[in-house]
Amino acid sequence: MNQQIIENLYEFWSYIGIKTGRLTETKGYKSVSMANSDWPNRIFSISNKQALLAEAIALSQAELLPNGITMTKSNYLENNSDVQLLFRQRNMALDLQKIDDNFNRCENIFQVKSKEDALLFAKIASEAFGYRVEGNTANLVNQDPLKIKIFNYIENDECLGCGIVYFDSFNTAGLHMIGTLPKGRGRGIGKKMTEKLLAEAIENGSKYCVLHASLMGESIYKKLGFIWYGELETYSILKPKATSS
Repeated sequence: MNQQIIENLYEFWSYIGIKTGRLTETKGYKSVSMANSDWPNRIFSISNKQALLAEAIALSQAELLPNGITMTKSNYLENNSDVQLLFRQRNMALDLQKIDDNFNRCENIFQVKSKEDALLFAKIASEAFGYRVEGNTANLVNQDPLKIKIFNYIENDECLGCGIVYFDSFNTAGLHMIGTLPKGRGRGIGKKMTEKLLAEAIENGSKYCVLHASLMGESIYKKLGFIWYGELETYSILKPKATSS
């Protein structure tokens, strides 16, 4: 199950790369290089081999690949001085066949259907996660409702949260970018968004729902029945050290 969770994320990033024309794919790894966005801007689906990791790091330091890399834990990057750990996420999954679709349909959650909506999503996601999410990227990937659905949480004409469900080639529903602005936290917005995405997954006929939980969101997902299967680590690749002449 852990690999199925990871592959949903990697397929999602590949989908973004294809839609934006920014995907690089080799035998050893994939990457999406975004010019004005930190999302996803990542090296991923890379083998845990020291030589291959060294090659990818060198290409990144030469600005030929992105400066972020995501891998399963444990890996050869853990004691590598050329990288710095940014965060860990827990790979979680829910068997949708074992739950009842009794979620409340929150009237404050609206599907992104226009470029204006996509720009608003990007603004909220950027503030919620603390990194750049480019509006045109969100608009480009939001063109196939059979693959992806993007949502904003709007209350009293103010957007406070966001979320995405992505249906991969196995029809597994991946929940991504579930975020809430600081001013909206503690009000159950993240839970409401998660339940909305779960309802979409059930309606789509998906058997499993998967996600990658931060420490902040993990407790919400556990209460909904998600089970932890493994971890992912994301590293920042550092600039090469200057050599003395």
